[in-house]
Amino acid sequence: MRLYNIKIKSHKERKVFSQRAQSVLTFSLCFFLCVLCVNITEAQQVFTIDDALKTALQNNYAIQVAKHEADISKVNNYAGNAGMLPRVSGAVLQDNQNANTEQKYTNGTEKKATGAANNQIAANAELGWTIFDGLKMFATKNKLKELQDIGEIRMRFQIEFIFTKVIRAYFDVVLGKQLLTQNKESVKLSEERLSLAKDRFAAGKAAKNEVLNAQVDLNTDRSALKRQEVSLKNSKASLNQIIARDVNVEFDVPEIIDINSELKLEELKSNAISQNVSILLAKKNAKVLSFGIKEIESERMPNLQLYSGYNYANQNSQSGFVQYSQSLGYHYGAGVTLNIFNGFNVSKRLQIAQIGLKESDLVLKDTISKIELTVQQSYNTYLMDLELIKFEKENVDVATQNFDLANDQYKIGVISSIELRQAQQNLILSNSRYLSVKYEAKLAETDLLRLSGGLFILK
Repeated sequence: MRLYNIKIKSHKERKVFSQRAQSVLTFSLCFFLCVLCVNITEAQQVFTIDDALKTALQNNYAIQVAKHEADISKVNNYAGNAGMLPRVSGAVLQDNQNANTEQKYTNGTEKKATGAANNQIAANAELGWTIFDGLKMFATKNKLKELQDIGEIRMRFQIEFIFTKVIRAYFDVVLGKQLLTQNKESVKLSEERLSLAKDRFAAGKAAKNEVLNAQVDLNTDRSALKRQEVSLKNSKASLNQIIARDVNVEFDVPEIIDINSELKLEELKSNAISQNVSILLAKKNAKVLSFGIKEIESERMPNLQLYSGYNYANQNSQSGFVQYSQSLGYHYGAGVTLNIFNGFNVSKRLQIAQIGLKESDLVLKDTISKIELTVQQSYNTYLMDLELIKFEKENVDVATQNFDLANDQYKIGVISSIELRQAQQNLILSNSRYLSVKYEAKLAETDLLRLSGGLFILK
């Protein structure tokens, strides 16, 4: 492509031209790189739904608390807490006394001491180990494992709850941005209509009220645009708060709401039975109660303990028969205890625990029934939203064609400005319904994933 239409006569002129061309190319290259960097920077500022979920997982306060609770239940699950390990204790005692003593012996002699010192020191180390307690320690260890699992499931429940809020808040922002784009387009159309009305009035083809009506409608659209701008700003602040960052952090989102239209009811129900957190908690609670029964039953069995220890004692006294004494040595042995009768306490506690276990089974069945019902209802809503998306998309296409036709007819004076405004409003309402039903379908999809345990997989 020829950039310059000039003739170069001399070597000097060619050299100057070459330098200028080189400068132009250098400037163009720098400008292109700057534009590219700006575009890359803008692209990096796009905040995706995955970014939002990751940020919430790291920052959200409720999730952090749930993680700490899960850590506590994990720490509690150790052999010593179940009574499986030996117990070792040690003690050192020193006692110093100063006393005035008066002693009379059977042979008639007397002995008096003023401020007599009596010093004693004792130390011991004791080891005790329960080697059999009716298998209670094993039942307790299993119960601690179930309690640890419950802590992790509760953490997952909290994460799913927060993720659901994040997804709703995120797509509130997406919907708000889509509506804002629609409002901007509506303002643009109203501005074109006002300009055309003014031209028609100036040409004597329209009355003054046509211009006034167009101005009123433009102001109405501008007001709606301003309200939507504030609504979008508030939605962004809400999302920032949920993911625990400064509410004033600015970000952009893509104007896309992708919906998975391939969810299957039977698969969702099956996954819900095996992965839904409410069902998992009900199952774990039943296991905890069953191990609690084994703990109570173990109290009817003998308890065998081994023990051993080492003792040291030293005494110095300025009065009395013994002025110095020292002993040291170890001991060992074993003991068996058996609960023969304690007022039917074990039997009553066992009876109550068994009733609780039966109750937990009923709670589990009720939970499964409710989850299946909720999945069915949510799936019905999900299917309805998918159908509505098709209908509303058709309405948008028809409303768009109708507005384009009305706009052309208005320009040639076939229809009035009121009829054009009606076509414009129909287009706006159709598009708003289309965007809203996509948003509702996304929420229905999210709810189904949460119920079926597919929103967050605990690893």
